[in-house]
Amino acid sequence: MSPEERQTAIIATLSAQNEVEVVQLSKSLDVSAATIRRDLSILEASDVLRRTHGGAVRTNFAYELPLRYRESHQEREKDTIAVSAADYVSENMRVGLSGGTTMAKVGRVLGPGPAISVVTNSLSVAFELAQWPHHTLVVSGGLVRGRSYEMVGPAADHCISEFNLDVCIIGADGVSAFGISTHDQAEAATNRALVEAASRCIIAVDHTKLGKTMFSRICSLDSVHVLLTTSTPPEDLSEALEQHGVELILAGDSQEVQLDKVFS
Repeated sequence: MSPEERQTAIIATLSAQNEVEVVQLSKSLDVSAATIRRDLSILEASDVLRRTHGGAVRTNFAYELPLRYRESHQEREKDTIAVSAADYVSENMRVGLSGGTTMAKVGRVLGPGPAISVVTNSLSVAFELAQWPHHTLVVSGGLVRGRSYEMVGPAADHCISEFNLDVCIIGADGVSAFGISTHDQAEAATNRALVEAASRCIIAVDHTKLGKTMFSRICSLDSVHVLLTTSTPPEDLSEALEQHGVELILAGDSQEVQLDKVFS
């Protein structure tokens, strides 16, 4: 197990029970107590947790983990969503992509595909697409959020508002009857700029985001055309989707061959 895999396992344990003990983690991960203490120190430096005598407790920041610790969560599920999302993009389309781990995977799938124009505020998405010169890539300016590698703020919002997009594909931290939401207010505003610039809005999220409402709202369900996920939403969300005319698409295993081709 690599250090990042081990630290991700520590975070998962911490998320489930609010506090962890060095002895407990040492046994469950089959490493020395000294190794666990080093891991806790690294995570504390990232504001994910706070060290205590004999262990650690999570901080409020643990609800929005730095990107490098989120990349392995629901990885196969996000791969499936990314392949399905690419089906909504065809040659010469103007596409807006937000940030996050799922969107980075969408960028990876779109990279070798037909030529498109992409507007994004995500450094991760830009990295995936910049390797393919047949695309037109516009990366917004703005303040870089270290936790998500997204550019946000007035500069990003203004840049995005200058474009007319056929479709935007947006990631989120919460999808509920109250709308689409995320942790950070500035990030929500920039994602909302993408929604407002596009004729069609697709929300692409894994099942863990369904039924959750976060602090900052990106948009209401009225602005959403498609919810792309992998599990049936809670009953109240399903009813709200139907009421607002949002098409629910469940990405499945039919893309297995393409998944192996793109992400192996």
